[in-house]
Amino acid sequence: MRLLLVIPNIVSYRSFLRELCRALVADGVEVHLACSLASLWGGRKEEEDGLRCHDVAFARGMNPLAHWRAARALDRVVEEVRPDLVHVHFSAAIFTTALARTARWPQTIATFHGVSFLAMQGWKALLLRVMEAWAARRLDAVWVLSDDDREGLRAVARGASVHRLAGFGVGCDLARFAPVSASGRAALRSQLGIVPGQVVFAFVGRFVAFKGFDVVVRAFLQCAAANPAVCLVLIGAPDDLHPTGLTPAEELALQASAQIIDAGYRPDVEHVLAAADAFVFPSRREGMPVCLMEALALGVPAITCDTRGCREVVRDGIDGLVLRDQSVPSFAAAMERVAGDAGLRRRWAAQALEDRSRFSRDRFITEQNHIYEACLRAVHAVRPAA
Repeated sequence: MRLLLVIPNIVSYRSFLRELCRALVADGVEVHLACSLASLWGGRKEEEDGLRCHDVAFARGMNPLAHWRAARALDRVVEEVRPDLVHVHFSAAIFTTALARTARWPQTIATFHGVSFLAMQGWKALLLRVMEAWAARRLDAVWVLSDDDREGLRAVARGASVHRLAGFGVGCDLARFAPVSASGRAALRSQLGIVPGQVVFAFVGRFVAFKGFDVVVRAFLQCAAANPAVCLVLIGAPDDLHPTGLTPAEELALQASAQIIDAGYRPDVEHVLAAADAFVFPSRREGMPVCLMEALALGVPAITCDTRGCREVVRDGIDGLVLRDQSVPSFAAAMERVAGDAGLRRRWAAQALEDRSRFSRDRFITEQNHIYEACLRAVHAVRPAA
């Protein structure tokens, strides 16, 4: 099989699809990757893991000209590669692929890692609903990560073939996000400059408002004002396309706080996250958040909100907190509760570790193989009749 994977950028490949592609290449599949090879935060172009890489500048946002240019470039890649199957990931790239597809393309399928219009409001929600519904109907079949997304997309994309991935989406690389020993954890905390005895919260992701970055910072500053024994480690970077949600004064307070460590964008996020006592992630727009799975797989309990994907991963009162009230005071109170109860943290951590296998990425790889095999069988069944 010759497979063309289409994703927005190389970061998404490294974070979610590398293990799948390695398994496919090991099985003799010729895998091509069409994406922007420049990282969001810098990096170099490179061939990845036996893949053939094709640089396509996918649009970020709703610029129609940028989507059209990317669609033209993607069509040229399909003409060059002549794949047996095209599989596209993420909403923006799905829309570009739907624009690009012509009658000479092979079977083309897609995976929405969160249907965007369901998590938006106002005119953006209306526009995205039209775009995503149209794109879903243009492709042979699409998959989503949650029941909410399946029902929502089916309701607006009449006639589209919409399915839900079993389990927890792309899952988690359990070998990479494996729990560390007490001594190893102490060494990691020392490397980060964490003061012994501090209760450490961690946030992983883009520093943008829809990920809850502003809620985390405001809640932590409230918590830190009354408790000098807490620390917040930020792992990630800002995104020029989306605001942080903080005021200039709050940005200065963040930078001035001795209790906040900005670790920046890290390829070894597992080493930083393993140093935390609790993970904080009040995101409003997720599909099935991998960062929450990674934290729990490490035995780091999580505080999150009752939003799509987050409530599926974290079990309220079992391995963390799922807050119905997404306000800053509510989140600050939750952080204070977790910081002040070491026994609670230990119980939640133990439960997270006991059930970490439910997030295994191997389940996702197995399911993708079954999907690809079914797609090829359908193609071969049609060809004799044609």
